[in-house]
Amino acid sequence: MQKGKRKNSDSSAQSSKKKKSTDVYTEKSVFTELIVNAGFVLKDGHSNNELTVDQAVFQRDLMLSVKRHNDYPAVVEDFLEGFETYIEDTHRLSKSVMATHTAQECDSARYPVQDSMVKILLGIDILQSKVMKLLLEKLPLFMGDEDFVFENGEKIFIPRVLLSQFRWLDRIVNCKELTTKMLEMIDISSPDVQREIILCLPEVVEDTEHGDVAKALSDILLQGNQMTVPILDALSNLALKPELLAEVRGSVLQTLSSVEMDDLPVVVKFLLQTVTPQDSLEIVTEIRASIDFKPLPATPSKSSKKDKMKKRTASDGSVEKGNEALTLDAIKSGIRFQKTVSEAWIKAIDNLKDPADHKVIDIFVLLILHATNRKKPVESLFRNKIRSGAFTEPLLQSAFTDHAQILRGYFPSVQSLAEVLLRSPEPGICYFASAMYRHAFAVFDSYCKQEIVGNLVTHIGSGFAGEIDSSLDILSDLVHHHLSSMAPFAIFVKGFLDYFDNRSMTQIRKLYAMLSRLAFHNPDDGGLIQDDLHIIIRKQLYNSSLKYKRMGVIGAIMVVKSIAYVRSDQSESTISDDKLKEVVHLLQLVRTSSTGSPEATCLFLDELSSVISKGNVDPKVVHWISENMIADFQDDFVVDVEESFIQQDHMVPLQDMYNLNEDTDSSIAINLLPLVVANHKKKANTKESAREPNPTCLSPHFRLVHICEKVQNGGDLEGIDALLGCPVYTVKEEVYEKYESLSHKEKDVICTTLFHSLNWFRELANCFATQTSPEMKGKVIMRLQNITEVQNTLERLLAVTPGFRPPVANFDLEETQQVEPSSSRGADGKKKGRKPGKKKQSEKENISADLDENSRDSTQSETQKPSQSGGTQLKEGDKEEKMVSLSTYTQYFRELDVSVFTILSTGLITKAALDSEMNTKATEDLQIQPPQLEFLLKDLTRKLDHSLLASAAKRRTFLKTKADKSVGFSHLDQYTATEIATNMIHLLPPLCEHLEGTSAFFQTLISENDGMLDGPGSNSPEAMLMGSCFKLLLQALLSLFSWNGFVMAENRQLLKDGLNILVSRIKTSSSSSQSSFHDLVRGAFNYCQNFAATVSNLPAAVTLLRLLMALVEKTALPELSGKVAELAEEFLKREWFSSDGQREKGAKHNEQLQIVIKMFLVYSADPLEAIEELTKGTRELIEADKNGRSNSYPSLTRHSFSVYYRVLFSELIEVIKRLPAGKLSESRDLKVERLLQWNSAVRILHIFVNLIKTFDGRSNMGTALKYGRMFLEVFLRQGMPLLDCMFKTNREDVQNLLKSFQMSTRALHHVSSHSKIIRDVSLTNQVPMLKRGLEAFVYRVKAMLTLNKCLEAFWMGNLKNRDLQGEEILSQVSTVTNDSEEEDGDAVPVDEDEESDVEMDNQSEAGGDSKDGEGSDSEGSYSEVF
Repeated sequence: MQKGKRKNSDSSAQSSKKKKSTDVYTEKSVFTELIVNAGFVLKDGHSNNELTVDQAVFQRDLMLSVKRHNDYPAVVEDFLEGFETYIEDTHRLSKSVMATHTAQECDSARYPVQDSMVKILLGIDILQSKVMKLLLEKLPLFMGDEDFVFENGEKIFIPRVLLSQFRWLDRIVNCKELTTKMLEMIDISSPDVQREIILCLPEVVEDTEHGDVAKALSDILLQGNQMTVPILDALSNLALKPELLAEVRGSVLQTLSSVEMDDLPVVVKFLLQTVTPQDSLEIVTEIRASIDFKPLPATPSKSSKKDKMKKRTASDGSVEKGNEALTLDAIKSGIRFQKTVSEAWIKAIDNLKDPADHKVIDIFVLLILHATNRKKPVESLFRNKIRSGAFTEPLLQSAFTDHAQILRGYFPSVQSLAEVLLRSPEPGICYFASAMYRHAFAVFDSYCKQEIVGNLVTHIGSGFAGEIDSSLDILSDLVHHHLSSMAPFAIFVKGFLDYFDNRSMTQIRKLYAMLSRLAFHNPDDGGLIQDDLHIIIRKQLYNSSLKYKRMGVIGAIMVVKSIAYVRSDQSESTISDDKLKEVVHLLQLVRTSSTGSPEATCLFLDELSSVISKGNVDPKVVHWISENMIADFQDDFVVDVEESFIQQDHMVPLQDMYNLNEDTDSSIAINLLPLVVANHKKKANTKESAREPNPTCLSPHFRLVHICEKVQNGGDLEGIDALLGCPVYTVKEEVYEKYESLSHKEKDVICTTLFHSLNWFRELANCFATQTSPEMKGKVIMRLQNITEVQNTLERLLAVTPGFRPPVANFDLEETQQVEPSSSRGADGKKKGRKPGKKKQSEKENISADLDENSRDSTQSETQKPSQSGGTQLKEGDKEEKMVSLSTYTQYFRELDVSVFTILSTGLITKAALDSEMNTKATEDLQIQPPQLEFLLKDLTRKLDHSLLASAAKRRTFLKTKADKSVGFSHLDQYTATEIATNMIHLLPPLCEHLEGTSAFFQTLISENDGMLDGPGSNSPEAMLMGSCFKLLLQALLSLFSWNGFVMAENRQLLKDGLNILVSRIKTSSSSSQSSFHDLVRGAFNYCQNFAATVSNLPAAVTLLRLLMALVEKTALPELSGKVAELAEEFLKREWFSSDGQREKGAKHNEQLQIVIKMFLVYSADPLEAIEELTKGTRELIEADKNGRSNSYPSLTRHSFSVYYRVLFSELIEVIKRLPAGKLSESRDLKVERLLQWNSAVRILHIFVNLIKTFDGRSNMGTALKYGRMFLEVFLRQGMPLLDCMFKTNREDVQNLLKSFQMSTRALHHVSSHSKIIRDVSLTNQVPMLKRGLEAFVYRVKAMLTLNKCLEAFWMGNLKNRDLQGEEILSQVSTVTNDSEEEDGDAVPVDEDEESDVEMDNQSEAGGDSKDGEGSDSEGSYSEVF
């Protein structure tokens, strides 16, 4: 057996030896001879080459063999020929670049595996260059897939392995030649090989060649091929000088716009990691402009290969999303890598002014910044962008719907931002936060949904009403649109049942609406909530406290709404008998429990009306309510007219008035006054009695009756139309003449009756306004006349009825909101006006006489405000009559429905004579009159301001506000803003008709006065009333067209419809419907602009300008901006008069004037020129007397000077802030142009500061100190770098500019000294910051002279303290003159009579030796230091 084994082993050894011998490369050549002799076993490509010695020994022996060869150096060429022949075979080449094995018989080698043959040959100096050249020239031969070989199961790309041999060599003999050759090979190789060469370059070439490589790669990059990624990878690993790096960055920026999405992450990463603080803003701006995350195209529906296309689109989408995520990661790494990058991103986004320029990437970047501890700046920027209308809901919607996967990664930042923004007091910002929550809930996963609901619950517990309301609105929206998603989180909402105490009625209504929807529309988890709701509602209804009873009423009605809910498209009843019984039982429970409380009953009736009016209540339920309620209304409030009843004693003389029905003999009447008297006596007796009708329930009860009638009969009100014209039992008119002599009880009854009458008429208008019958419309107009007449009566009576508290009309208000109107506090207002008098007297000693009158006027207007709000005195001959404004009584009036405004479209109505005791003459033509028009327009504008949110909305406050600001919108809040806007678009034609009518009235008046705008009759009561209507009509148009909802794509057509209506008023052709959007805006603008000629007062002028501005913002048309500026200038050139014919003055007038001035400057083509134009008027004012005015701008008087001064100064600062700092690289013409602009700005500053000598009022000095300091800071930051660049070429111009500026700084120094004399704290607070700026200016000028090598032209001294008139302040004579507090910074020669702290020698030629031009100094500008 052993012999057999030995025989087998011997035979296998022989066969392996034979195989081994056949695998050896046997072709004879100098190459094979030399390397074999040196110890290399060359194989034929089927196995790895072997070394019989250590590679270092082999290199030494081979080098000596070559050098000692007889044919050296020619033998090197022969060697290379043999080597080239050997590597012609791909397999042999692949083995040549792979590791060499150490032969078994070798015991001197250090490792069993040694370097490849190519790597070893490259380590020999005499062969290196030739071998490198040979190998590089082989690279173009490799073209594609056939150049891959498999080694140990791995796919190996030969060019990659070949080039890896060049990496990390100990020494490169001729690096320049190698670099040149490698770059040469890039042009002629295939793309795959090009990529390998480029990636290899940084690890092969020496540092000295990095510059040449970078330039070459930049050139290749500009060619626009597919090598962007490898080139940028290579550039990132090269050591480049800053100048060359900037050049390379410039090349990359040029290609940025054409970069593929796949390559964008690498490009962005390279740019942000190589950016410098100086060019960070420019590069970030370019990156932002090139990135555009667009939504993916929809999957094609028509295709024969549908499934395949779907898969392809899905894969493309995932790649696209991946690239977007990688790009954002690159931005994030750049932001973390350098602080300047984050600041540059914030500034780049902040610099965008046009809302259309903003993109989704802006939101993503801000979220990244927010996540990297830049929370405060990001939150501030978000607020500013929302205010300006740049960040809109469509932009937010695009981010969430198209890029939800990416946003999911930033969910913590989204949540945190939404949380902060929701707490904002500004409604626009709150609305944006709400949209963030809603969109996030819709697209994110269940974990995020739970976090969002938890966050909203936290907001509700914050205690701030605005925050709570917004959170409840969001939750209500989520419950309504995402009921199934919200169902798992119902437990969160249910927890609020225990915390009702501190909630308002509106908030409780929203909570109950959510809970009842979750309970009755969610069959899986709703049962538990149903039981809890029923328990708590019963507890609240049977509670003796009105507060809890009202909660129970609202809860019960919300439950009824959910149980009896039917969809709008269902006309038949779907409710089961059991459910109907449950609803009826609940309604009866509420009715019986609120019997003893009229306010709870009224709330029940109003809430039920609101629910039924929406039309989603089952018909059976409506029928039951109608049957029970109409009978009750007739029994309680409607009586037959009986003469004997009228003659009875009712505490106050009774009369049936306001009858519009023709059949007066058998008419019915509303039993109002007797009910008021009975209710008054009942309160006095304080005894519990059986159920008695309460006059407070009249309007709510009638509202429920007419809504049920409307719903059941499809809008027909024939069954109750007799109520529209029936008379009312009210107070006899003769009583009003001797009103003051009546007792307190009688006055109380009369005023209460009038309030109930007024609310009854308002409900009649709500009910019958939509009826199309001419007879009905005529009666509604008559009821409007009744409303205005009763209002006039109330205004007179309330003025002499102090302490009267009107009956409640809105029943969902908090008790804290039901405050007494201001008329009863008139006496306190007078007392409060005494204290400011002392302060005024002390100021009089310190402020000059000229401006004392100016400042005194504004304070007087403010102190007069309280007494004016309490009452107005109207003089008629010798009789003086006191009247009170009803604007403070808003909460005591019933709310008008939106449908009432359809009366505005009513033209002339020809009707039979309406004869009654009220109408003594026949009226054939009925038409809405100015008093009724004013009444409707006031209510309309109030509603529009509440519903249609403008971009610049007023801020909410956490303080308690007046009730009348938030009351009277319960019905309005049932409509969405879009529905209100749609209604307004339908109302536009009648509004335009009324606007044209009021304008025609003033045109007629002007023509009668031969073109005089303020001629006879312009201040008559009729003209004042028409002027008020004119202003209100413009306000209504402004509220509509400034609505921020028009930026939404779905409301775009609505905006076009509105503009089309305006255009159609001046265009007779029907082609306006096909006009472009720009043409529509232009036409609407021209239509509104036509009313400028008939504007009668400044508030109307401001409203018109704001309306035009809202239209201009809809599109970028420069010519329209110019027209706004021209119109504003026209208004400034008009003299405005008050109703008494005196020149307008006071705080309110100044506020309006400020808006006009600002619009003129902002929309002017050249604001600096416009400011300079207005300063001419101030010079004219100096020459005029105390009561004089400017001839160029009559609106500029001594009373309005401070407004002009403040606005002009602030706009000057805004203009110079927009002037960029000078750079050496900019063209000379551009710098000269900026220098001229700075010259103009400094000249204007000089004029402004010198005006203080004449107009030395306290407010004017404060303006000069504040804005003078700001001018100085901007000049140091942006003006001085320009002077650094221009000093050598335009030295005289720079010196003249500094001279002029020095005079202004000296005057500012005098103002600051003067403020110390008069010891005004508000003025002296400005002085330290101004002093700091003046000192910085001194050293900044010194730095500029040092930079331009003429420092010897600079010297510094001390300024004396002087007052406004230039007189030296004597108290400072004995003090040390070089006190540092008295130093001032001025920088050029001055007059000899004053000491200067800084002087520049005009004759000095110290800077003349620098002749290299602007770029000779490498130091640059010193602005960053100072």
